[in-house]
Amino acid sequence: MALGRSSDQDQMFEVFGRDQIERPLAHIGSIVAPNQELAVARARILYSERPWVELCVAPADVFMGCLAPNQNGSIGVA
Repeated sequence: MALGRSSDQDQMFEVFGRDQIERPLAHIGSIVAPNQELAVARARILYSERPWVELCVAPADVFMGCLAPNQNGSIGVA
C-alpha cells in the first residue's frame, strides 16, 4: 500500500509535536494508518519539515470531548 492510501482497516491518528523543549505540545495534523507502528513512521515522514524535539501520535478515537459547540458552559471560569 502506498504511503498516502488508506484501507478499510486504517484508523485515524492525531499528531502532536514541539520544536523547542520549552514550548507546549501542539496539534500539527492527522494521519491514517492500519496500526500504531505505521502511524509513527508516517508521522515522522510527513512532518519531517522541522527538527522536532518531541513528536507524539495517538489514536483519534481515544480523545473525549469536554465541551462541544452545541453545549452550554464555559471553560476556565470559576
